[in-house]
Amino acid sequence: MFTKLSEVIEYYQEYHLTKNKYQYRADNLRFFDAYLLKNLRKKDVKKYAQFRRVTVSNATINRECSFARAAINRVNEDYELKINNPFEKVKFIEDDYIANYLNRSQYQRLLSAALETGNNDLHDFIVLLTMTGCRPIELLTLSWSNVHLDKRQFIVRNHYSKSKRTMYKYLNDTALNLLFTRLNFPGDFPGDFPGKYVFTNPKTGDHIKSYSKGFQLCKKRAGVNCTMYDLRHTYASWLIQKGVGIYTIKDLLGHGDIESTMRYAHLDYAQYVEAVDLLD
Repeated sequence: MFTKLSEVIEYYQEYHLTKNKYQYRADNLRFFDAYLLKNLRKKDVKKYAQFRRVTVSNATINRECSFARAAINRVNEDYELKINNPFEKVKFIEDDYIANYLNRSQYQRLLSAALETGNNDLHDFIVLLTMTGCRPIELLTLSWSNVHLDKRQFIVRNHYSKSKRTMYKYLNDTALNLLFTRLNFPGDFPGDFPGKYVFTNPKTGDHIKSYSKGFQLCKKRAGVNCTMYDLRHTYASWLIQKGVGIYTIKDLLGHGDIESTMRYAHLDYAQYVEAVDLLD
């Protein structure tokens, strides 16, 4: 029934994935079509990693292997098969990663730079990224129908979340007031219709696709070296520095496992400083 890995992946894409099909991963994994699926072994996965390592990092290779592993597992479950899965327990050593986050001064400089360039939407986008911990795509695709100001939350639907789980994002006063203003005063005149999305392109009616170009200009003007994703790190970092528990932060970020959240644990350094102070 399934003779090539690409056939397994096509089934997985059609019946188990929603909006994001990760086609670029599927395309790269066609490397394995040189083999019959039943003959695939871990040595072949290592050859793939060696081939891919010329152009990409081990982190990328691990994500591709995880994708292939999930595809085979889903087919085995759905068809009650026992196809050998050579991607099981495969993880290549990744470069040490330390999350970059902004301090309050850098954050305020970013906001000021956005306003100085007249980009109010970018200003609001930066605020919401930092105050909700969303990934950029989760905010860009957020529709007003999923925003519930009365409950101080909005919903990230499963096909837009990285974990493929529906997530609830909770709003502090800053985020709540900003969304209230965007909903009720979306244009130059009170009462203007805000559009379907929180960040709607007025020319197309669709959501804004990216603020990348404006963000590059903004951070250059502000003298701040960061990415949009660093604002998610900032959210987590500020929370942990305020004493919020690591498991609560895990849930707020929507991480599937605690390991992803533990990268922020070192920022709760007060307890460690107090511990070594005992030596004085």
